[in-house]
Amino acid sequence: MTPRLSTALIILVIFPVPAPAVADVSEYANYDECILGALKGVSSDVAASAIIASCRSTFPETAPAAAVAPVSEPAAEPIPDPRPESAAAAEAAKPEPASAGESRELTPEELSNLKATLFGFTTKYKVTFENMNEDITVTEVTIAVWDDFDPRGLKKYTETMNIPPSGEQKVEYEVIYMGDDEGWRWKVDSAKGVPVVY
Repeated sequence: MTPRLSTALIILVIFPVPAPAVADVSEYANYDECILGALKGVSSDVAASAIIASCRSTFPETAPAAAVAPVSEPAAEPIPDPRPESAAAAEAAKPEPASAGESRELTPEELSNLKATLFGFTTKYKVTFENMNEDITVTEVTIAVWDDFDPRGLKKYTETMNIPPSGEQKVEYEVIYMGDDEGWRWKVDSAKGVPVVY
């Protein structure tokens, strides 16, 4: 083997291919999308920290706009209802839902009609609840968090809310979870609500 060829091989061994760079965050529309999309499949704390910093740099927090006094405008002409008079009157007479009694535990069927989507990072868990029940307002939800490798470490967290029938709400939970990413699990454990009457 010639000296030049052996030198070239040594250089290739010393300088391996560089590691892939942090995900391109410019393809996302806002900070939340950036975090959700870029953190998919990331298991390293170092990589997660770099992605969070990159997302925050690309989508900096903006200060809330200063309160502006509303400008009074002249009253608009009422738009006539194109429906027949009887249909419009029936719609106007339709009662609004009202609470009927005190808060109670949801039945298993009612609980299955409460859909939940979680975005969890560190100790902040943001859960979007969708109340598919037609006759109950959800007032409280308890979630359970545990590690499959340590079932005794199951913890429950409860937050109050007010989700009307067929409505949805995003709720934030403060969670303490020290388990392994692979064994991490969560579920809606129980909920309470108030029946409504029309």
